[in-house]
Parts: sequence; structure tokens; C-alpha cells
Amino acid sequence: MKRIASRDNPAFKSLARLLASAAERRRQNASLIEGPNLVSGCLDAGHSVEQLVLSDAFAETAEAEALRARLPGVTCLRMPQALFAKLSGLATPSGVLAVVPTPAGRPVPSSARFCLALEDVQDPGNVGTLLRAAAAGGVEHVLLSPGCSFAWAPKVLRAAQGAHFVLNIVESCDLDAFLRRFSGASVALSGAAPESLYDVDLRGPLAIVVGNEGQGLSAGLQGLAGRRARIPMPGKAESLNAAVAGAVALFEAVRQRR
Repeated sequence: MKRIASRDNPAFKSLARLLASAAERRRQNASLIEGPNLVSGCLDAGHSVEQLVLSDAFAETAEAEALRARLPGVTCLRMPQALFAKLSGLATPSGVLAVVPTPAGRPVPSSARFCLALEDVQDPGNVGTLLRAAAAGGVEHVLLSPGCSFAWAPKVLRAAQGAHFVLNIVESCDLDAFLRRFSGASVALSGAAPESLYDVDLRGPLAIVVGNEGQGLSAGLQGLAGRRARIPMPGKAESLNAAVAGAVALFEAVRQRR
């Protein structure tokens, strides 16, 4: 195990760039995940880890020993707690980070059973929450338009809580082309739709389409979707957060499929 004690260390600088820069993450095709649960979830799903980073305190725990035993031959760095905190995105640093290769999304078959498509959802917390809801609801594929927040950004990873490792996530996806070839039902969420979501049959192969936080779905995607549906809101709020709306729709599908 190699110990790092200075911010001037080249390995520390490389990790800091990876944390701070989406361009660097894309260039290296790598991401940082934090926390023992996320790292274990990554390994349980069969994904590889390129580098393990531990704080001095965490390195002395049985949990750290167990993680290292699962990663023979993988470079492990150790550093003081204060230095580790510079790399952590948490108010209370977990003590463990891992550098993982960013998985490439697989092509989505036209006959896919359950999909979620996101158009220009820009808030990392919303993207992460939608990924988490998708994983919990049994979604297989999540398709993100080029205008969405990068799925493997640290804030998205934290919000998703391991969902990345059980979903096929396809970024920079041409959603128009996907909807044109998808053979199942496609349902675009729109507050102005005349039809209630609860009146739509969601039991077969399905793609739920969620739009941007401020503008909603583009007219083009709404036109390509087989159905447009609104979530009934008998209260006084005008709209729902994009992540909440998507989760409601996903779990209405879950309810119908029981």
C-alpha cells in the first residue's frame, strides 16, 4: 500500500482532477465512487476497480481489509484523513474511494421490457434520484439525451446509491431514433396532457419519457411518444419535480404489473 502525505503528490493531483472535472472523467473514461457500500456494490455487480484510496483511519478497519482482499493486484493508496477529505464529496468523508472505468452502455433492443428515457434533465441530483428509482422499480435500460447531466458525475453517483451497477445506462442517446424504433408502448409525461397516467395501460413493454426540469419534454418527443399522460394533482402545486414525476410514473407501472 502506497502512502500519500502531500497535495503535491502526482497521484493526489490526478485524483483531484478526476473529482473536479467532467472533461477529465470523459478523457480518462473513469469515475470516482465513494463509500464502502458503493464500492462493494460495484464489485458485487462484476465491475472492475482500477484504484482504491483509503484514509488512515479507514485503512485500519476490518471493512478495509475485506475490500482489499477482493481486489488483489489493484493499486491501493493511503492518506491522512485531512488529505482524504479534499477528495471527498461528503460532509463526513467515508474513508474509501475507488477509481472505476466508466462502463459503456449497451444497445437497447426495440423489444426492451422496461425503459426510462430522460431528455435534458440537467440537475445531477435529479438524474441520480431517477436512476435510483429506476433500479428499485425493475427498469432495465435508462437512456439519457446529450443534454442530461453526466451519469457518472460524483453527485449523480451519490444520489443513485449504487443504481448504476444494476442498470444499462446509455448516454448521449438519440431519443427520437429510439422512440421511432421502440416496439413497446412509450408514454411521455406532460402536465398539459389530456389523459391521466392512471388510465394508461403500463403492463407491457414500456418506455417512460421524462423531460427537462424547467421546460418539460420537447414537442418533438411528445409527438413521437405513443401516449401523452399527466400525473393528477388535486392539490395547489402547479407541477412536480422531474425526479418525483418520473418516480411516480415508474411505480404506477410497478403497481399495474403486480
